[in-house]
Amino acid sequence: MMTDIKRRSAERELKESSDNAPPNSRLFIVCGKELTEDDFRDAFETHGIVEKVEIHRDKKGESKGIAYIKFSKTSEAAEAIEELNGRCIGDHPRPLKVLIATNRDHGNSRNSKEDESLLRLFVVVAKDQVESELKDYFNTFGAVQYVNIVKDRETRLSKGFAYIKYYRLIHAAKAFESCDRSYKPVFADPRPPKEDLMTNGHNTPRTFSDPGRSDSCVLTVVCSPAVNEDQLWRLFDLVPGLDYCELKRTDPRNDRSVGTAVYTSSRAANYAKKKLHGFEYPPGERLIVKFEGCDHNFQHQYAPPPPRQYQQSQSYPPDLQSLADTIAQATHLIKAANLNESNPRYSYDPSYCSIALPAPQPLAPIDSTIAERLFVVCTPSPPPMYAVKDVFGRFGNLIDFYFLNGKRCGYALFSKVESANEAISSLNGQEICGARMKVMLAEPSKGNQAE
Repeated sequence: MMTDIKRRSAERELKESSDNAPPNSRLFIVCGKELTEDDFRDAFETHGIVEKVEIHRDKKGESKGIAYIKFSKTSEAAEAIEELNGRCIGDHPRPLKVLIATNRDHGNSRNSKEDESLLRLFVVVAKDQVESELKDYFNTFGAVQYVNIVKDRETRLSKGFAYIKYYRLIHAAKAFESCDRSYKPVFADPRPPKEDLMTNGHNTPRTFSDPGRSDSCVLTVVCSPAVNEDQLWRLFDLVPGLDYCELKRTDPRNDRSVGTAVYTSSRAANYAKKKLHGFEYPPGERLIVKFEGCDHNFQHQYAPPPPRQYQQSQSYPPDLQSLADTIAQATHLIKAANLNESNPRYSYDPSYCSIALPAPQPLAPIDSTIAERLFVVCTPSPPPMYAVKDVFGRFGNLIDFYFLNGKRCGYALFSKVESANEAISSLNGQEICGARMKVMLAEPSKGNQAE
C-alpha cells in the first residue's frame, strides 16, 4: 500500500517538475467558461510554442473558468502575459486574468513578494566584477532596475554572487535564457519581509510579539453602504495576492455594509489589514478590517474619525493614496448628484448625468449568465468608470461594464434583457460626466449565433 502511495507521489512530482520546466513557463488563467481549447491556442500560439492547454472542468464536464497553458520557453510565457492579460479572446466579453502558475495545484497562489521574484535573477559573478559592468551587460536584455553584488558585512568584499532586478518580466526572462552560462542564472526566491530580516546581532531572528498578526487569509470588512463591490475590490487589490472580494450584506442597525476579502497567503492578508484598517473612504467614514472569526461586535469601532492632525500624519503607499484621491473625487460627484440621501426614488444633476436616475441597485453576481450585451460608444472620451457603472447599474441586473483597451467604447453586460432594454431607451444619446453615450445592442457572439 505504502509503495503504491510513494510511487504515485513520485510520478506526480515528476509530472509537476516537467510542467514547470523551464521555470515560469506555465500560465494560470481566469477566463470565461465558454472559451474552448481552440480559442486559447489561436490567441496564445502567436506568442510562442504552446505545449499544452488544460481547461479545468467540473464533474459534469463544464469549464470552471480556469485554464493552464504551458509554453516551451519562459520568455514566450512572459510575452503572453504582457500581451493578453486583461484582453478578451475569442468572442467572449470577459477579459482574461493571466498569471504565472506556481504549481499544478495552486496555480493562482502567490505570496505578497512573488511578483517581485519573477523580475529578479540570482547570478554567479567573478569576485572582482563591479556593479556598473554587470548592469551594462544585463541592460542588453532590457532595462535593469538595479544590480546588487552581495558583499561580506565585515570585509565588504564580493561573495561571488549578485541579484539583477528588471522592470519587466519579459526582460528578466530573456536574460535568464540568453545570458552567458557562466552566470548560472536562476529566478531569485521572494525576499523575506523586513521583520524576518531583523536580527539581534548574533544572526538569529529577533523575536517579537504582534497580537495583530494572524495565519488567516480571510478578512472581514465593514464599510460605508455608499461603497460598492467594484470599489472595494479595487482598493484591496492594491495589495498583491487578492484572490476574491465581495460585499455580502448591509447591517441596518449601524448603516454599514459587510464584505469579505480573501488573499492567497496570510502574509498578504496581514499586510492588507495593516494598511487598510482605519483607512477613510468615503472621507469621514473609516474601513474596519478584521480577520474572519474575530469578534464581530464592531460597534466600538464606529467611533468618530480621529482628529484631523492625526489623519494628516498618516502615510499611505503612493498607489493607495492615488486611489484615495480618485475615490474622494467619486464621492464628491456622488454627493453632488444627491445619491446619498436616504435612497431617493430618482436623482438628477446635469453635471453627473443628463437625465434623472433611478435609485442605486446592487450589481448582479459576476458569474451570472449574460442575457444581453450592450455596446457603448463615448464622445469625446470615456467618463470615469465608477460613474459609468453607477449609472448603468441603476437599471438593475448589471453584471459588469468594461471599456476596450485604449478605446472610447465598451460593453455593458446584463443578466436580464428587460434591464438592458431600459438602459438603452433611457441612456442612448444622454451624457455621463460630460461624455455623450451612444448605447445599442451588441452584435451576438459566434457562440450565441450557433445556438
